[in-house]
Amino acid sequence: FFFKQKTAYEIVDCDWSSDVCSSDLFGFIDEAVRLGLDVVQYSTRENLASHDPGYLDEVRAHAAAHAVDLEIGMGSIDKHAQSFAPQWGDAATQLADMLRAGARLGSPFVRCFLGAQVDRGGPVPFADHVGACAEAITAVAPLARDLGMTIAVENHGFGDFLAGELRAFVERVGPDVCAITLDTGNPTFAAEDPAHVAEVVAPYVVTTHFRDTAVWPDPSGARGQWVVLGRGTVDLRAILATLDAHAPEIAINIETITGMAPRVIPFDDSGEAGDAFRTLYPARPEGDLDRFRALVARGGALGIGPLDQWTGFPGPETPPEIAAKMRLQQRIHLEGSVAYAQDVLGLGRKRRAA
Repeated sequence: FFFKQKTAYEIVDCDWSSDVCSSDLFGFIDEAVRLGLDVVQYSTRENLASHDPGYLDEVRAHAAAHAVDLEIGMGSIDKHAQSFAPQWGDAATQLADMLRAGARLGSPFVRCFLGAQVDRGGPVPFADHVGACAEAITAVAPLARDLGMTIAVENHGFGDFLAGELRAFVERVGPDVCAITLDTGNPTFAAEDPAHVAEVVAPYVVTTHFRDTAVWPDPSGARGQWVVLGRGTVDLRAILATLDAHAPEIAINIETITGMAPRVIPFDDSGEAGDAFRTLYPARPEGDLDRFRALVARGGALGIGPLDQWTGFPGPETPPEIAAKMRLQQRIHLEGSVAYAQDVLGLGRKRRAA
């Protein structure tokens, strides 16, 4: 994954063979160096083996020795979300833990999120989900200010926040402590054009999860699938131009999640599926669907369709030969995204220096 002026590497999970990367923080830094990247983002709490200051200092020193910057993140801060992990304490406690760890590692923020699209249709009103996030951030605001850090909320999980909702959330909580992680892959599954989303949230973006999505027409509206950078429908250059105008030094963290089957986006479906989808976003801004229809039409005109790939993820019951192919596929797809970002989009300090 990448930075604006830097090339970055976001760590979500790693299930590759041992010669590709290590599951420890030091191994991820070494892999980033091999790929010519400038940043590593540890995006979940589980990436850290410990919060021990000595351990974190060693990781930071290892990164500094290789001219790699570090960013840190965690999961849900919404106590009502399906993905919230109460075993780590309440949301404010978790945020405080990660703020301290992030400060030790030199990260300027902690990335986090509300939840996922599914949470918008559950028994808890969306306003209560938003309120829970605001409550958690407000509780740790004094600590964040003392540490000189912000909490960077992501538009996550196929569309937990629409762009305007997330911008309004930051302005509600206060942009001195709250900011945005722009994910360019999730908006399409909420029937948003990622290039327009970038325009809406750009003033508050401090980091990104940068990825491409293929979308094409379907009787229900569209189908979408995350793909290798450059193989999708999203106007990546427009997004970069928008971010350059507002925050030219932020990380463009390449997130390549492939291996997933296409997902239906039933925004134009006339039946129950369409009704259910539209109910998730009752306050959608005027013009949103027209912009998305144009994106879908572009995919159709380009002949874009499903990525030719293995689908699914290796598990205990996956035959070893299939698991090996899936891991190799993930490596190839990540390196393809890295190459596109460096060679075509011109991202990366180390790459340009070379």
